[in-house]
Amino acid sequence: MRKIALLVSLLLCFSPLLNASAEAELYQAPKQIVITFTGDCTLGCDPSLRGSAKSFESYIEKYGYEYPFEKVKHIFEQDDLTVINLEGTLYNLDANMAPDKTYHFRGPTDYVSILTSSSIEACSIGNNHILDYGVPGMQSTIDTLDGAGIHWFGTTEYCNGTFIYEKDGVKIGFYSIYYSDWVTTVKTAAKDTIMNLKAAGCDLIIACLHVGVEYDTRHDANQEKMADAFIRYGADVVIGNHPHSIQGIREQDGVCTLWSLGNFAFGGNSSVIISRKKSINYGKMNVNTFIAQFTFSFDENNRYLGHQMNLIPCYVTGTGTEDNNYQPIPVTGADAEKVLKAIQDDTPYKRLLLNPYVEGVGAVQSFVPAPVR
Repeated sequence: MRKIALLVSLLLCFSPLLNASAEAELYQAPKQIVITFTGDCTLGCDPSLRGSAKSFESYIEKYGYEYPFEKVKHIFEQDDLTVINLEGTLYNLDANMAPDKTYHFRGPTDYVSILTSSSIEACSIGNNHILDYGVPGMQSTIDTLDGAGIHWFGTTEYCNGTFIYEKDGVKIGFYSIYYSDWVTTVKTAAKDTIMNLKAAGCDLIIACLHVGVEYDTRHDANQEKMADAFIRYGADVVIGNHPHSIQGIREQDGVCTLWSLGNFAFGGNSSVIISRKKSINYGKMNVNTFIAQFTFSFDENNRYLGHQMNLIPCYVTGTGTEDNNYQPIPVTGADAEKVLKAIQDDTPYKRLLLNPYVEGVGAVQSFVPAPVR
């Protein structure tokens, strides 16, 4: 469970570090639910890395299931729900039987213990890697998550799954989809599914969208187009993944859009060197990431009142080198400021100037009232 009192005390202790105009006080409401989101998590690797001492699998064999999220588990344990984007499959089939595509991310089904041991309760699977091993690989992933009590949600042309989280009478609906699926086979179904979540009594809708240009630090027109569509469908929050680099934030008419949370525990690459793009924020090394933790507020009748977000800066690896050790770690000081700068660089400051980072807490943003619909 979240420890709101601890956060309040920490904010008070560090209040001299905040500008009075930027200080974000914690909003109080009759009902509050804390949900944590991370970027892309690949619990496995491509066949090209399998058997290598630098592979994700070698690290799990050496350090155990709790290793990937060991440095952030204490954050996940303090919320009501932790949601990751699971980019890949949990499947025991031999890698040489994979479909003909460039990358095939797979971990054995016992890797679901990585999630259950790390206070991760839900996964978005509406992405371009859930079918790395075809429909059998996708079905194995779904069956494995179900068997472990991990909630999943995502839409492809082969499945359409949503998740409704309930607490204290409040219902929060989750939906996710990959851009290519949305523009081709299931565009109408996406709108209908959001409407069905509303009809099921959801008081809040969160859409996780897999869209954008890989390794780009700026969001593009397709991301805006897709986010705007889902907001019209009824989404109250939009969470973006796929670019593998962190991007900015849009707060518009009460709806928060995170364009990209970047990579997190990402077993797909043994190096954090960017070969295709360079960034003024990264140079050649793509280590910036962050945890987005929302506190959603509701009244006594479960009416959604608005949200408050805490940005917790992290690196995808704690090695300090180009080697990926597959273990994201919270950062502080100048490193934390660098992460926040990367987010602000894709967030027009005239529309949203991010509140500063406070050591030991994060960058707590101002309360945003719910959209009027």
